[in-house]
Amino acid sequence: MGSVKGVDLAVNPVFLLLCLLCLSIGFVEILWVILALVLHEAGHVLMALACGLKLLRVELFPFGGQILTEDLVGVNSRREIIVASAGPAASLFSSGLTYIMEGNLSLADFSFFMEFNLLLGLFNLLPALPLDGGRILKAFCSTRVGLRKATVIGSWSGQVLALVLIAAGLYLGFQDPRALNLLVIAGFLGYKAREELQMFPYGFTRYLLRKRLLPAENDMAAGLLTVAHSGVRISRLLNRILPDTVAVILVIDAQGKVIGIVTERVLIEAMLTRDPLTTVGELLESAAGCEDRRN
Repeated sequence: MGSVKGVDLAVNPVFLLLCLLCLSIGFVEILWVILALVLHEAGHVLMALACGLKLLRVELFPFGGQILTEDLVGVNSRREIIVASAGPAASLFSSGLTYIMEGNLSLADFSFFMEFNLLLGLFNLLPALPLDGGRILKAFCSTRVGLRKATVIGSWSGQVLALVLIAAGLYLGFQDPRALNLLVIAGFLGYKAREELQMFPYGFTRYLLRKRLLPAENDMAAGLLTVAHSGVRISRLLNRILPDTVAVILVIDAQGKVIGIVTERVLIEAMLTRDPLTTVGELLESAAGCEDRRN
């Protein structure tokens, strides 16, 4: 679609298709829908900028939109939750403001805008990817079970929601043809939910590259001590790394004796340069060999 100050702006083709479907069955309020979606996405954009994040891309979806930032890649869960919450908050605020204006001005057209904003805000709070509620769920779970499991939880929630919407669309479609639009939304929702899992390896690599800089960017950071057997693979340990913390791995042998310490940064660098099947014990042996050669 274009770009503004280095930020790519795009409208998803499914959104355009949905607009055409709405117009074909008499939805003259389509302009209100577009305005509501723009305001929703503006909430995300303004909050991201307020948090000091660099925007790369803004895309408009049928149920809201998506922003891509350079900095927010699962590293800071609190900021991720704040930015994700801003869109629904903007929609609910718009709905409330419209309710007040409608009462004072008695404009019938405002009723649809108010109701759509309310629906948009509440729908996006559902805990399912790629909705804002799903991103909030993912950020919350990532601090407890790691980014990989959190992504799986959010993705499956999105696919279940898509099935529910398909069932609702088919049932309600017999009573009101407009309800068939739910099928388009459900298909797109399910596709994007699956895409979250398919794109995870790429996103996880970005996450690791960004997280590797976390200790260097802060004078202090919360630590997480993990005890691992020397035979544990580094890929398994990385899956347990949590946002907002710096992991320190205490490596033990079969007798439970501590044989070394591995930092999170060493694990990440090993993951990027070595076989993911490398064990943490082999990593220690390699480090010891390098030290011996230097001496």
